[in-house]
Amino acid sequence: MRLLLLSELENAYDPETGKGNLGRNLTHQVSTRAATTFFEKPLNRFMGAGSAGIAISDFEALDHSKLDFLSAGMLYTVCYGFRPIASFGILPASIRSRWGSEWKKASMYYYDRTGWISLYGEHFAYRGNSMDLDPVYKDRWGDPLLRLTLDWRDNERHMVNYMTARAVEVARAMGAREITPFSGLNRYDATRYQGTHLQGGVILGANPTRSVVNMYLQHWRVFNLFVLGASAFPQKPTGNPTVTAVTLTYRTADAVVERYLKNPGTLA
Repeated sequence: MRLLLLSELENAYDPETGKGNLGRNLTHQVSTRAATTFFEKPLNRFMGAGSAGIAISDFEALDHSKLDFLSAGMLYTVCYGFRPIASFGILPASIRSRWGSEWKKASMYYYDRTGWISLYGEHFAYRGNSMDLDPVYKDRWGDPLLRLTLDWRDNERHMVNYMTARAVEVARAMGAREITPFSGLNRYDATRYQGTHLQGGVILGANPTRSVVNMYLQHWRVFNLFVLGASAFPQKPTGNPTVTAVTLTYRTADAVVERYLKNPGTLA
């Protein structure tokens, strides 16, 4: 994305006018710990693997006729192993001490009795969310750094409130002794981890008037330039982008080998 902006191969997107394509449709992933749960029995949470977990995706098919938001997300929990030091000191609201012997004793007790029900939610490509070259900050060679401009809106806030309530219901059904619900979305806060999944900026499309690359991730005007990755996503659905990005990459590789190398030019 930054290389394309520095190369000036495409008109940069202007959120004020809506003109330009490069940098448009920046999306993130709504990601929260919807409910922090505390149990009576140990969970053996020091064990696990990256693929161990469970998700509830039923909420992606909600009837929105009586809701104050569109789309939704999935609730999930993972069991990839929680390191004792990194996961130490997470306590329920009933424990008032934040230091000293009582705090240490409670932290030891709850380390293996704490779990999370997390949320992945859809994030729409709003007009004001974009990427461009920063007018102030530069790298060691004097080139502008990439600037990301985005914020949550009421749709995401309402969705999070709804899904948090559902996560609390799930936690109660699981028998949690205490539950700390997520406090809610305000403005976008870069100090809180919110997932590593950023999409958009070099979106694909059926014609060059509203996209940067074609359906084979080939630049519309520079035919030997292919841009791979989730930057091609025009929107961000609930799920993680990896599998879709890999699928697009396979299709591009097949088109390059079977078509482009035999007859260089546009694949659209």
